[in-house]
Amino acid sequence: MKIIVIILGYLKWHYGKALISLTRVWSNFLFFVTVFFSLKLLFQNFFDPWKRMSDRYPHNFNLKEYFYAALTNLIVRLFGMIMRFILIIIGLACYILMFLLYPLAMLGWIILPFIILTLLFGGLYIIIMP
Repeated sequence: MKIIVIILGYLKWHYGKALISLTRVWSNFLFFVTVFFSLKLLFQNFFDPWKRMSDRYPHNFNLKEYFYAALTNLIVRLFGMIMRFILIIIGLACYILMFLLYPLAMLGWIILPFIILTLLFGGLYIIIMP
């Protein structure tokens, strides 16, 4: 009789509190991806130079130094845009992956007791039946 109480208590926990906890854990994963990739900040600073590197323009008018500084700043900004674009794509891919894996994780958690029982009885059948 105690085994039935234990099994029913486990099933109550498995399909009750554990499903709610799984949803909370998944929301934490989504929050982590959002904060880790800082998507909002990457969009806000999309056109900024990479690592705040830039060349100062000359105080006196020297055309060669002026174009050198302008070209350097342009290259650093383009590099920053490319790197931020790559990070945004990776971040969005991770975010989408998290959304797609959530239903699979829920389905896996729901059918897990049936998988365990199937494997248990299948193993016993293999052991007992020659």
